Amino acid sequence: MARLTRKLWVGIGAVTLAGASIGAMAQEEHKSHARPAPVDTGTATSTPADGGETYLTDGGPRDPRIRFYRDLALMRGHLLVGGQLIELGLWDEALAHFLHPTEELYGLMEKYIELHNMRPFRRELQALAQTVKAKRKGAYEQALSVVDQRLLEALGVAQKYMNPLRGFTVRSATEVLKTALSEYQSSIEDGRFVKPVEYQDSRGFVWEAERMIERAAPELGRVDAEALARIRAELAKLKAAWPAPMPPPAPILSPEELSALISDIELRASRY
Repeated sequence: MARLTRKLWVGIGAVTLAGASIGAMAQEEHKSHARPAPVDTGTATSTPADGGETYLTDGGPRDPRIRFYRDLALMRGHLLVGGQLIELGLWDEALAHFLHPTEELYGLMEKYIELHNMRPFRRELQALAQTVKAKRKGAYEQALSVVDQRLLEALGVAQKYMNPLRGFTVRSATEVLKTALSEYQSSIEDGRFVKPVEYQDSRGFVWEAERMIERAAPELGRVDAEALARIRAELAKLKAAWPAPMPPPAPILSPEELSALISDIELRASRY
């Protein structure tokens, strides 16, 4: 087990080092996602990059297990909000969210996936995006089921090295929320939403973070029911910023308000 654990760190370390070059490629592909100057909240926010997605260049969590868990959750967040858009019949708007997992995240995780004999799923992600592009509901649902299974399998392998799992889950969820804050912040200019895709990204990430917390809730409640109740309450407040998959005319909550809520969730999560 000691040898296998060391192998794990080598694998994830290689992936982390690979992130800079992959991030640069993604930034070139997403020039239109230029970011505004960061808001200095003094709390949970990180400094956005100039172009591309912040989570490709932010250095990420120091613990590589949390980084991997976070990146899987970001994939699921993209697919989640994409699915919400499809439910509204907005296939064209949804497509970007099915392209992002491959274009922006999979490359960061691929060496780890190969090293630990996880079943690769790049082709499955690409096939899913093609069904969305073709607007084929039945094929989309079938392809999504396959991708969901691959993501669960990959997470299952990684979770063997997370003890106690509840702590890694809540800490990874807070990292997902921090990414959501960066995306939300970047979607706003002059008091209005100008980048719907990034607003949607942030919505998907928050909804996925909540799902992570709820999956771990039985054990979290046994350890500290009060902390869990506070996290749930703050998440409910947080979600008010995203009333629908398409952005409202103006922000309901400011980035500063979101940052304060996320900081409080992170504080409560430290109890685990």
